[in-house]
Amino acid sequence: MYSHLHTHSISTAGSSSTDIVGDEKVVSRNVPQPRRLSPRNFFSIHFFSRLFGWPGIIVLGQLLLQILAWGFFAFVQHRGGLALPLAWAASAKANPHSVQWVSTQIATILAFCSTFLFSWGARQSITLRLRGDGMSLAQFVHYLQISSRSLILNPRNLTMTFMAMFVFILTGVQTAGWSSLITPRTITIDTPLSGHGIDLSSPLLKDLRGTQAVDFCRKTSSAAAAFIVGQTESGYTAVKGNLGLPATLTVMDLSFNRSTEGILPLTLEPLNATTWFEGATTLPSTVKPEWDLPDGLGSSYTLHQQGFTADVSCEFWKGPGDPNAPRLFFQTNSVQSWNDARVPSEAISFVDMFSDCTGKNDTQPLTWSRAYVLSAQPNYMVMIACPAGNTTKIVFNTANPGLYDFLGTTVCTLKPKTTNVEVSYSDIINIKTLSNGTFADIRAPATLAAADTLYDMVLFSQSVVSNGMGDKLRSLVSETDGKAFTNDTILRSMEQFVRGVTEYSATVFQACLATNQTFMNSLSPSDNLNIPTNGTFHTQTIGWARATSGLTAVQLLPGTVLALFTIYIVVVAVAYHAADAKGAYFDPSDAMHLVAASSAGGDRGYIGKEGEEVNSAAESINVCLSSEPGKGGMALLLSRGR
Repeated sequence: MYSHLHTHSISTAGSSSTDIVGDEKVVSRNVPQPRRLSPRNFFSIHFFSRLFGWPGIIVLGQLLLQILAWGFFAFVQHRGGLALPLAWAASAKANPHSVQWVSTQIATILAFCSTFLFSWGARQSITLRLRGDGMSLAQFVHYLQISSRSLILNPRNLTMTFMAMFVFILTGVQTAGWSSLITPRTITIDTPLSGHGIDLSSPLLKDLRGTQAVDFCRKTSSAAAAFIVGQTESGYTAVKGNLGLPATLTVMDLSFNRSTEGILPLTLEPLNATTWFEGATTLPSTVKPEWDLPDGLGSSYTLHQQGFTADVSCEFWKGPGDPNAPRLFFQTNSVQSWNDARVPSEAISFVDMFSDCTGKNDTQPLTWSRAYVLSAQPNYMVMIACPAGNTTKIVFNTANPGLYDFLGTTVCTLKPKTTNVEVSYSDIINIKTLSNGTFADIRAPATLAAADTLYDMVLFSQSVVSNGMGDKLRSLVSETDGKAFTNDTILRSMEQFVRGVTEYSATVFQACLATNQTFMNSLSPSDNLNIPTNGTFHTQTIGWARATSGLTAVQLLPGTVLALFTIYIVVVAVAYHAADAKGAYFDPSDAMHLVAASSAGGDRGYIGKEGEEVNSAAESINVCLSSEPGKGGMALLLSRGR
């Protein structure tokens, strides 16, 4: 390689000399020495004039590429994300491989432009230096290798080795950086939401107890035809969810994962409520985006809301005198007649359970319950509720023997509370509790509604041969224990069942109030029945997401460093050689130019040499580009030393 590149001449201005190379005696020609470097001339007129042409193209090209990269990055950051038009986004989602291919091609072209500008700038800088005082032959070869992005493995010159490796890595990883920047991906655009719900902890609700709207929603709403099935289903899904099994509950045409958690569903559009509550038309929307929602391929939203639940603990009744239970009384009688109607052939019994606790729930007592069953198959469940301090005692009784005798008589202590929850609205509503909550007044309408719903659930699910709640509990316990029916599983299942129904009742109660526009409109702003809520609407589409870490910026750094390096070597080379004559065009990477320039010098000194012998000699030889008197064109002239 060296024999192709070098003209070997030892000369001083106006003199000749001889040099012994191998067995040959070579007489060198008179060659004028190139003048030494002048100091940098960054502010000279020569400097600015020489920037026009290839230096300006290279500098502007690299600057434009960096403006494109960082400008696009900054624009996406400022906007918080950038989405493709909906039609393009749909096409991109349907053809992800095509999108990746096109993006990679564009990234490759942009990386090629940056690399080309670097190589061009490096080669032209080498030419400028050759026209000045030149450089060592070893440097010349190394610089050419760096400009062509080749690796240098020379342990004697670690500087050049590391520089070549540095340039090789920078140019190699640019494509990945550009690809990361410009490839559109699935993104989520967030839009703030704000609104309000009903505050179940508001003292106003307790003060309004006795009004037609509140009493109807408390007593009757969950007993409407649209909600009777949901009473037992809410308890069933709560137990299933607690067991880690998939379970969804549909309430008001909305699907909840495991439980409603006592929230009022807040939607962005009104819901048709004509089949849910008497005289109702819609469940109004009370949540609005703070600005227009973007078009997208999918959406969901998250709100921070108030929930309603209860701490529930259950244990088996220990018999008369149990301090954890109210006084209980039981009666069983046979039906003798049905108002003079014919008595069925099967004997029917009615079972009563009641207590003398002061548990009158306004006009509807919850301290007495009755079930009618076939005498031969006493598969019943009855329930009463009694207030006890800041809790409510819920007592369930079943026949022994019977299908539900595993429950016996169970006493559950219910302590209601309001909670703060995060609600994710999508195809299925998922709810996460954020705090332990604040215990609620047991005489507040929401708590009384829970007791009413539990009572109605047991009552409405009873037939003469079975009880719906009992059947569901029997199924759930069997699913866990098989035929064993352990006490722990029975009691924990009952606790989750009661909790699930309590949460369900709060959801229906709030929805009932919200649909009564006459009642809601009659409230003044000072009544303060509403509780604010806020959240975020998530729009899924295809585009460019806002960077949440510095990783994207780091991916752009290789191209930026290469651009700065290119600009530096070009500007410094022009500043050093601004006053030099331009000379004929010469490209050191062009084999034709090198062959022509070397042959003009007539060098034969390195022919036959190789390896370390050539490397050692190259470090002591200076090479420069000059025109030879009387010959025209350019020649590579070599001399020992500088």
